[in-house]
Amino acid sequence: MNRADSFAALDAALDAASADGTPALTLISGPPGVGKTSLALSWMHGRAAGFPDGQLYVDLRGHQVEEPMGASTVLPKFLQALGVPPEQVPSDLPGQAALYRTVTADRRIAVLCDNALSAAQVRPLMPASPGSLCVVTSRWRLTSLLLDGAEMVQLGPLDTESSLELLGRIAGRDRVAADAAAAMELVRSCGRFPLALCVGAALLAIRPGWSVAAAAASFVVDLPIDRTNTDEEAVSMDACLDQVHAALPAEAKRLYRRLGLHPGPEFDAGVADAVAPTAPEVPDPARGLATLAEANLLTVVGPGRYKFHDLIHRHARERAEADDGHEQRGETVQRVIDHYLATANAADRVVYPQRRRPDVAYTHEPPNPRAFGDLAAGLAWLDAEHDNLMAVQRLAASLGNATATWQLAEALWGLFTYMRYHEDWIASHEAGADAARACGHPVAEARLRNGLGVALREAGRHQDALRVFDEALALRRETGDRRGEALVLHNVGLTHGELGDLARAGELFRTALGIRDREGDARGAARERSALGEVESLQGRHAEAIALLTEALSAVRGTGDPYYEALIWRRLGQARLRAGDRPAARRAL
Repeated sequence: MNRADSFAALDAALDAASADGTPALTLISGPPGVGKTSLALSWMHGRAAGFPDGQLYVDLRGHQVEEPMGASTVLPKFLQALGVPPEQVPSDLPGQAALYRTVTADRRIAVLCDNALSAAQVRPLMPASPGSLCVVTSRWRLTSLLLDGAEMVQLGPLDTESSLELLGRIAGRDRVAADAAAAMELVRSCGRFPLALCVGAALLAIRPGWSVAAAAASFVVDLPIDRTNTDEEAVSMDACLDQVHAALPAEAKRLYRRLGLHPGPEFDAGVADAVAPTAPEVPDPARGLATLAEANLLTVVGPGRYKFHDLIHRHARERAEADDGHEQRGETVQRVIDHYLATANAADRVVYPQRRRPDVAYTHEPPNPRAFGDLAAGLAWLDAEHDNLMAVQRLAASLGNATATWQLAEALWGLFTYMRYHEDWIASHEAGADAARACGHPVAEARLRNGLGVALREAGRHQDALRVFDEALALRRETGDRRGEALVLHNVGLTHGELGDLARAGELFRTALGIRDREGDARGAARERSALGEVESLQGRHAEAIALLTEALSAVRGTGDPYYEALIWRRLGQARLRAGDRPAARRAL
């Protein structure tokens, strides 16, 4: 393949940076479908031994100009991948960027920022250490990165010889050699773009009776006379994809179109189960996925996990809009929403089993609801699907599906309280609370405004949190939810405690404790005694603090709530340390 020059340029950039003792920064730029990501991954794989502290990857979604991935969304994931506990990740971008520079200062790591839209997206993600590497791919010429020392590699289509070689690898070398003239025409029709060639060759692979000449003829398209606003490569690619779509079995065609309505490019096999037609056929989504992967329309990125190239994803969505009626498309999208809602709820139940939950109703009951064995499995799924869950919530909101919008926010509580993705936590709960209000569901709105207050407090926005807690408290009192009222008072108390007003915090915890005791809420009462014990300890009332914390510990031990039990042990250990009893503090901690 004629990528030797590109590999050499990347090697030279890395070697020059290593010689200078500076981080290496390279930009691979070129049109969509030209193979930028494949080149970066292949080259970085060959250099992996030079980066013993790991490699990080992010798709910055630069092709989605309206919704690119922000650095404040990426950095928490990077920091956690580098071993920083979620609770130690700052909530603001400057704090995250500073910690990232500190953490990477003495590590040899490689970072691939794929599909970047702007230099501003990339700069906070660049590692700081000498000998580290940041590779950026973009269909845009991000020339301002040259000011950061970037070496640019401009990628174009393959040469004809390499294009024929790629075609032969997939469709069969003998088949291509037997009709060299037609193969040349097919290569020309595909614009010598690797993505188009792979899809075109796959068409030959799934239609063994076709000649190369027939495939080449099918790809010839009449381009518009006025090409001012036309991407010739995109038109050629669409023609190629139209032919592949036409060659698919009917079941795989339907699956392709329906998966095209998924809001993100990557998904697991459960999405195919959810959107597969149910009547009159009895389809096999696994077989359909295998067919789409064989046709190079989907990339297998892990066990049971698939990804569209963004050009193919766009084509699948356009085919759905052309071939499936409005009613069918609406049903497909709702099935996607219901799948994520049901699975997120199942995951959240094992992540946070003690939480009260509202009833959830589905428009289309998911066919194969997923079960999670433990907290780790549930949290791993929520984290892996984090971006998709946010995209699905935005999709539900854009369609006016207010019920699903607030229910999805509810289902993400466990993810956000463990992983602390502050920006998305706030966005999801703002959207959810507004949607609950639109539904006329004050109980749900109260829950979500309380959750939004917690998110704002965790992000350091204490005054905003207090304002939102006031709204939640009014709703709790309006609906007569006394336990919910106590929960909001507890959160207001924590906020005042963080602001340094321990006296006010103590008053609020005592008020909440009185409500908990009257309502017979033993777990909630333990929570208030624990918080009040910490306040008493911080104010030097050691005996009162230890008594409250010991009582709280007795109430939660053996209840299956290890997270909160650990919190009380930690507070008790700190209280004993403040009281001067170091052996007892050590035992507790």
